[in-house]
Amino acid sequence: MPTLRQVLGAKVLFSFFFLCLPLLFLPLSGFQLIGFPTYAPPAEFFIRLLGATYFALVVTQAWSSFDPARRKGGLIAAMTECLATTLVLWHFVFYGYLETWRVVGKMVVMAGGFLTLAFLLLLLLTGYRALFEAADTPENAN
Repeated sequence: MPTLRQVLGAKVLFSFFFLCLPLLFLPLSGFQLIGFPTYAPPAEFFIRLLGATYFALVVTQAWSSFDPARRKGGLIAAMTECLATTLVLWHFVFYGYLETWRVVGKMVVMAGGFLTLAFLLLLLLTGYRALFEAADTPENAN
């Protein structure tokens, strides 16, 4: 069974390379290559803003994976992000919002939904102790 630090580390790497970098720097034509629909140029602002938000979450999660005193906050941020992302992705899948998308785009969205659900379950399994233990204070930090 992996440790919480390993799960957070894997999630940080996945989020950085497959969410942050593409959302921040991939040209709009690049999204069409992976099966996403064509976006109008004003939508690029919100795509880049989403990438910046994911980057802030990744920094929080990375910081908490190295600092045991802050692990609880990073764990809560990671679990909240995974739950919200999973709900949004599966909402789009089950309510037919992807019916006009190419098959590759549908597969990318469904794979993302499965991966975030897997990360959520792993975070719950490895981090339940960190969620319910007392916070480290200067007296008991050692």
